[in-house]
Amino acid sequence: MSKYQFNRDQLRFTVVGRSIKDVVTKVLMAVVVSMTLAVAYYFLFSSFFNTPEEEQLKRERRTITQEYERLQEKMGALDVVLNDLEERDKEIYRTLFKSDPPDIELETQSLRTIQATSSGDYSKLVYKTDSIYWRLGMKAERINRLFKAIALSLTPEKIGTIPDVIPLRDHDAVRVGATIGERIHPFYKTIRMHTGLDLPAALGTDVLAPADGIVTHIVTSARGDGNTLTLEHPSGYRTVYKHLDGILVRKGQQVKKGMILARAGNSGMSLAPHLHYEIWKGAEMMNPIHFCYAQLNPEEYSRMMMAGYNSGQSLD
Repeated sequence: MSKYQFNRDQLRFTVVGRSIKDVVTKVLMAVVVSMTLAVAYYFLFSSFFNTPEEEQLKRERRTITQEYERLQEKMGALDVVLNDLEERDKEIYRTLFKSDPPDIELETQSLRTIQATSSGDYSKLVYKTDSIYWRLGMKAERINRLFKAIALSLTPEKIGTIPDVIPLRDHDAVRVGATIGERIHPFYKTIRMHTGLDLPAALGTDVLAPADGIVTHIVTSARGDGNTLTLEHPSGYRTVYKHLDGILVRKGQQVKKGMILARAGNSGMSLAPHLHYEIWKGAEMMNPIHFCYAQLNPEEYSRMMMAGYNSGQSLD
């Protein structure tokens, strides 16, 4: 389309041609305006109208959110129930055994710590890590003091005479009965102090010396503790073996670690074939589970301790 311009000198309108620059400028402006309008229309349409796929995703999101909230409420209710059951279980344990249940700490990462890490709340994670580090430091210091006390109180000759293994041949650490503490008597069904560790074993299983020592006491009886054997060790410990089937050593005999002392049995007042094993330090009763460290790895020791503490009834 032609463009007209008034010429004052000639006092008339003249035809003026358009340049290529003007044409290109007009086209570009039209394209920019069209694209701007298209983008504006798209955002305006998206703000008020959704595609079928978007509607489906929104419905799924609402459903998942509602389910998550429902599960959170359910978890809260379950936590209350579990805490109540835990308290009731402790009360039942106290009623039966007249003592507090064992407090065995499991090294697990709490859910709160995981949530704090995933949510970016690192202050809680740092605080928990610092608390764990501090507790481990205190435990390490206490253990170090104990090792120093042991090193000062024992000579090298006596260290080798500490009973530090399970006194049964090829015994599985998990196959243990009740350990020391108040337990239900298998025959009288009353609460009595159990002075040793019950180690279930087949009749005739070799009973081995857990350390060097001397036989100081032998009793053969069909009642009470049954056939009983006592060893005195140079380290100051005394070990006792009850309900034996047969005793293979004599009083006053020197024995070496690993030597066969007797056969496991079911003599005396015994519910089933087993070895009742006791460790004494003077008049102080020791827990035999803590004296198996030379034979067990940490996992086996933990399983043995759990089994021993969770056995509410003794075998003798």
